[in-house]
Amino acid sequence: MTLQAAISLTPQYVELLRDIQKDGKGIGLSKDFLSVQSKLGSYVLNYESELRINTACALFFLGEDRYKELCEEVNASTTEEQQEFIDEVGGLDSESIDELFSSFDLPKTDSEKEAARVAFEALSDDEKNIASRRAGFFWSFLFSSFFNHLALMVHGSKMTSLVPKAIAGDEDSFFKAVQIDRMLLIHHPYFRERKALAQDNAEAGFLSRLSYRESSSPLKGKIQYPGLYMLFGILDAYQWLDDLKHDEILDICDAAGLDRYQNRIEDVNYITKRLIEYHRWQKTGGLSMH
Repeated sequence: MTLQAAISLTPQYVELLRDIQKDGKGIGLSKDFLSVQSKLGSYVLNYESELRINTACALFFLGEDRYKELCEEVNASTTEEQQEFIDEVGGLDSESIDELFSSFDLPKTDSEKEAARVAFEALSDDEKNIASRRAGFFWSFLFSSFFNHLALMVHGSKMTSLVPKAIAGDEDSFFKAVQIDRMLLIHHPYFRERKALAQDNAEAGFLSRLSYRESSSPLKGKIQYPGLYMLFGILDAYQWLDDLKHDEILDICDAAGLDRYQNRIEDVNYITKRLIEYHRWQKTGGLSMH
């Protein structure tokens, strides 16, 4: 993932994060986002490894045919040729990345929704199939990567860490993962079966803890800087947060379109203070400190 991709993704993630903050309980996503999330719930399987999330991203960017071709080429390639593959997946220019991500913004008004429906219906059957599958890869990547970053913000561990640990029998990881994304209980076989087993065996303690996590918002307290914290989370997930200079992070904030007034981003010293608070907030499991 390139820095430019992170910059392009931030506004999409911030929209989801703000949806969560609108409601004091549960996930609180808007009806449009929730509809897409429910239909494509199999994205929760991506939490089993970072590779699955990255593959969904590559399939969206490159298309299935080109992705398969490149995989076949990589299997019979030299180290240098493999690097070329990595560069092609992650080296799209900023204009191409912005165009790809902006093309999958959900229409918000009734007229936009009708225009999108008419445009889709005008496609041939083959074009509809390609467009639907490509959209599926996009949303699979968007949701799984968003909740992956959100888990890192809230619990200090990504979903790609929590979910494998839960499958291995770690109950704390199970509950933390469910708090971040309740779709696990519907679409992930292990989480669905573990809940059913607890119900069949009347595991009161387990069910009580699960009920609490299901009804809790991923963000236990309001955060004053949702856009800034989400950007920190993205940079943190790709291990850039501690490597970038604070003036570089300030430049990234501007490039990502984070309004300095709304996010109260003033200067480099302010970024430094917010980073300290972010790490402290992260260690408390998302409890508000304001």
